[in-house]
Amino acid sequence: MSFERPYEGIKVVDMSQGVAGPYCAMLLAQNGADVIKVEPHQGDWTRMLGTPVHDHTEYSFGSNMGKRSLAIDLKNEEAPPIIDALVADADVFFEGFRPGVIDRLGFGHERLMALNPGLIYVSISGFGQTGPLRHKPAMDPILQAFTGFMLDNAGQDGIPHRANTVINDMSTALYAFSAVTPALYNKGDGVPGRYLDVSLMRGAANLSAIRLMTASRGEMNQTPRTAPSGIFQCAEGWLQLVILQDKDFLALCDLLELADLKADESLRGNEARLKEAPMLLDRVAAVLLTKPAAHWREMFTEAGLQNEMLQNFQQFLEHPQVAETELFSHFAVPGLEKPLPVPNPPGIPKLEDGTPLGTSPVTGQHSDEIMAQLGFDTEAIAGLRQRGVITTWTGLGAS
Repeated sequence: MSFERPYEGIKVVDMSQGVAGPYCAMLLAQNGADVIKVEPHQGDWTRMLGTPVHDHTEYSFGSNMGKRSLAIDLKNEEAPPIIDALVADADVFFEGFRPGVIDRLGFGHERLMALNPGLIYVSISGFGQTGPLRHKPAMDPILQAFTGFMLDNAGQDGIPHRANTVINDMSTALYAFSAVTPALYNKGDGVPGRYLDVSLMRGAANLSAIRLMTASRGEMNQTPRTAPSGIFQCAEGWLQLVILQDKDFLALCDLLELADLKADESLRGNEARLKEAPMLLDRVAAVLLTKPAAHWREMFTEAGLQNEMLQNFQQFLEHPQVAETELFSHFAVPGLEKPLPVPNPPGIPKLEDGTPLGTSPVTGQHSDEIMAQLGFDTEAIAGLRQRGVITTWTGLGAS
């Protein structure tokens, strides 16, 4: 165990699919845990979400780095003893099926926690394990719709918009990690395990906590809570500007030569400016439209004002600040002309291409290795493959 790899010696069986569960388990792997990804012969469904390259898509690659993959048919009658053997000495178990499915497969939390009383069992679902919607399938966009996010994310045209980033999956992964961490801290001899019910709905609610509390007071407003703040079109490009304190407002007036606004004592204090927000936004917008966003960014940054140009993802990837802070590691993937950029998670060592923690396994890449660790010899493993119980990736394909 070390500060860099605090979970060395921790064993995780990851039977989840999608993004939330796998990404949480990936974080455990990056912190030193031995994470075994249990997936069907065709692989986790995110491996096919888009255009797969070398058994990966962008959804599956980053969520599985540092894991070992066992491809197994969970419905095969020979599968339960294998899963039981994996779970018997595991510390954490993840599943991501709709409520009731995992029980029908024979791997529900009551049975597995009876088999391993110290097990931390994590169920990740769309709407949770109880309630009228518990059986309803739900990916990230469904939760964006259900929890109010899409209507709150309406544009100037009043049309609701979905965020392309899978915000609910990623936030749920982080909330799951924050729940598993204290459970592992408390784990010890004689300490009973824990069952953790983690849902995308709960993750989405916590992500939108401030907006939800505001809505409960009936004070919803699509305009910024500070004025004159917002996204402004410039002669070339767009700029986000945030003005909070009086000193910022006065500095902005000087820079934009809005002497009459600076002299108006009724515009002191954010609440006072909010009452005149439409007028202030119009005045600022008219000036910002006269020059490129790059011009205003340089000027406002020099004055200490909060601002930034709107960039696309490619511009962000290529920015000097990103390079200087080593925000991304880049990974060569067969079939891709350019290396794939993967963000380095905060607080852990940089991901390195070609290392065990910097490798995202293909389906069943470690099936033979894992089965051997469970005590199966070469002949027995070959028999399991022949009978369709497991699949092993050979480098060129699956067998």
